[in-house]
Amino acid sequence: MFNSLRSRLWLSYALLIALVLFVIGGAITLVVIRGNIPLQQAALRLQALRATALPRLRLAGNIDANLLQSLLDRNVDAIRGRIVVFTSDGKVIADSMGENEVNLPAFGEAPLKTEVGALPQFYRDDLGQGWYYIIDGINPNRLAYFAVYRPNFQIISILRDQYLGPLVQGGFFALLASIIFSLVVARWISKPIHRINLEASQVAEGQAQPIPLKGPSEVRNLAQAFNDMALQVHDSQESQKSFVANVSHDLKTPITSIQGFARAILDGTVETEGELKQAVEVIESEAGRMDRLVTDLLTLAKLDAGTSAFEMQSFDINDVLRASARKFTQQMANSGLNFKVDFPSKASRLYGDPDRLIQVFDNLLTNAIKFTPEGGVISFYSQVHEKTIHIHVVDSGKGIPASEQERIFERFYQVDKSRSGGETRGYGLGLAIAKQLVEAHNGSISLASKSGEGSHFVVKLPLQI
Repeated sequence: MFNSLRSRLWLSYALLIALVLFVIGGAITLVVIRGNIPLQQAALRLQALRATALPRLRLAGNIDANLLQSLLDRNVDAIRGRIVVFTSDGKVIADSMGENEVNLPAFGEAPLKTEVGALPQFYRDDLGQGWYYIIDGINPNRLAYFAVYRPNFQIISILRDQYLGPLVQGGFFALLASIIFSLVVARWISKPIHRINLEASQVAEGQAQPIPLKGPSEVRNLAQAFNDMALQVHDSQESQKSFVANVSHDLKTPITSIQGFARAILDGTVETEGELKQAVEVIESEAGRMDRLVTDLLTLAKLDAGTSAFEMQSFDINDVLRASARKFTQQMANSGLNFKVDFPSKASRLYGDPDRLIQVFDNLLTNAIKFTPEGGVISFYSQVHEKTIHIHVVDSGKGIPASEQERIFERFYQVDKSRSGGETRGYGLGLAIAKQLVEAHNGSISLASKSGEGSHFVVKLPLQI
């Protein structure tokens, strides 16, 4: 019944209003009880009795006890309480109830007068009847005791007669307001959530539209998270499509070459030894390209699945950098490039897999050689910071446009859309693999580049403290 957001909001408001009314009703009951309404009523009645009877008793003065008793008896209906006249030593002279031996409160040897305006005292007689009383002086020899019954205090009737009606009316209007308010708030909250629900069904088909950031902050955050997720899903779907297209293209070309030359050999089209050698070299080259592609794909798959084996150990990163630089020194010279290397002599120890990091730097240096023209400069150096080491690979090649830099680490992404480059052309997997290997060592890789000014890659790795 209360599965929808609107019904739950309405129920929560209704319960909140009921709780508030309960608390208010309890507070009113407590105020009524602690306000001592019976005592206040008794005080008013006693003051009225005193104001009426005391002047007459003072005029009567020290008249005979029988006359005084007769005076009280004649006014018993007007008294509407009890009046007892005492001597100063506590002896009863006259009692409006007409009893010689009466149950009165214990005053002690010298009963004290009650100050005018003071609250009355309370006592309970032998029959269990409660009384409120005050004492005042008639003359130096006599005192008057004024008492009234304690009225029956019906808290339920008071609440019913005075407070229940306003509470019920207030609760009704509050409930009505809560229904209207809950509908407004529910619509405000549920509209973007309903939109998220509708768009979520379109995510799998790649047709989800961005959701406007409306509603409370939590809903706006949810909408923003959904928009980010939908964008990532869309990019992933596009990446998968691009992945399939690229793999198909990059596998089809060498397979076609292998099939063509293999068919030529089988058909006898290749006759001379030189032609046969050329065909075999092409088949071997294309098979090697396919092998590198499959190897890179397997490497990425293992890194994604977390099953790639790392031989973690403590080592000096400078030894790894020098080893990687030595591998490319001759190749740099053959390509007519100026290779600048600078690594500190002080050891900088890391905890990781040195072979995997060599793979990263080999990829960066290979790309630098590929895109740097003859006579250019490639710098390979490191800088030690407080807790990290920064390894720089800088070339003076044609650079990478700013619009391409955000996607340079994506799989199969290549700045050269024409896929030119012949045998030196890669598959757009090297930087993607390098990025994942660096991140597996809790590091990061970044690029700064401008068209015509070369590229600057920085690998940041945490040092072993």
